[in-house]
Amino acid sequence: MIGRSDPWLLLPALLLAPLGVLMVYSASPGAGVEPSISGPVLRHLLIAIASLGAMLAIARLDYRWLQRLSAPGYGTAVLLLIAVLAAGVSEFGARRWLGLGGVTLQPSELAKPALALALAAYMSQRNPGPVAVLGALGLLAAPAALVLLQPDTGTAVVLAGAWAGAVLAWGAPWRVLGALMAAILALTPLLFAIAVPGYQRERIAVFLDPARDPLGSGFNLRQAESALRSGGLTGRGLFDGAGSALDGVGARASDFMFAHIGEQLGLLGAVLLLSLFGLLIWRGLKASRTAPDAFGRLLAAGLTMMLFTQAFVHAAVNLRLFPATGVPLPFVSQGGSSLLAMCIAAGLLLSVASRRPPDPREEWSARRWRWR
Repeated sequence: MIGRSDPWLLLPALLLAPLGVLMVYSASPGAGVEPSISGPVLRHLLIAIASLGAMLAIARLDYRWLQRLSAPGYGTAVLLLIAVLAAGVSEFGARRWLGLGGVTLQPSELAKPALALALAAYMSQRNPGPVAVLGALGLLAAPAALVLLQPDTGTAVVLAGAWAGAVLAWGAPWRVLGALMAAILALTPLLFAIAVPGYQRERIAVFLDPARDPLGSGFNLRQAESALRSGGLTGRGLFDGAGSALDGVGARASDFMFAHIGEQLGLLGAVLLLSLFGLLIWRGLKASRTAPDAFGRLLAAGLTMMLFTQAFVHAAVNLRLFPATGVPLPFVSQGGSSLLAMCIAAGLLLSVASRRPPDPREEWSARRWRWR
């Protein structure tokens, strides 16, 4: 039941998703055009309602029942990622979507909670020795490699974040993690040559040289920077789309949503947004710390780090602190698959939090109010 769940964990998701609908609506027009309830905006609204409903339904489940479904869920996610490479829909030079009767699905988004579940199930049954750590790395490698082939470097980074969170909560020996990091660093030149596509190398070059190709590969980042600067302290105001610096940015409502919020709601709005994510991450870590079993502890840690990594990378790209990569802002950016995946993650966190052992302080407070 949600009754014993953490309301401070539920609150951010309940606020961020409606904020996302509002900001997608405000980002819908072009230059000088009033916002409208267009097809994409209405679709995002309906998906937000369905996703929040799924979140509340999952929160009522006992997450421990899902441990036996983790392997089939992981296998299904990998098969869907293979199907994307074989028969996916191409857009913007990438093959990331499956077309299902006029509806598009992005399996890489659903692979995020599926990986967190699989890692938690695997780690909860093993001690964190060198062989087990390599096995956990293998669970990450399959979906991450398939995602990189799409290509989608940003999602691969988020999957790695979920893995890192689970491994740290697992208590893997630092000498094992150090040896693994040393091996990765030694292989970095080879991995860069093989796994990093040409367009991502250009984005790295733009990140290192902001003046590079201002009307081409560096255009979106320059416009995002201009949008954040023009927002000032309190922003230009909602629905003030006239003359927006993001008018020419195609991913305004998705990859550059943070810049759009900063432009319309200003520094105060951006800080409030980041505060909601901070609250979500804090309570997610608490859910991991107070979970009644190893599976719940590892699941909450992986999901929390996944959410943190995605939010951090999105904001860092918009602030020119990270090379450009297409990562949506959790709960807020336009994209039905991403919103559904984030709500599934939040529902699982709520389920773990609701099964935590009773807190004596909470019981004492409840008894005091009953006596009154």
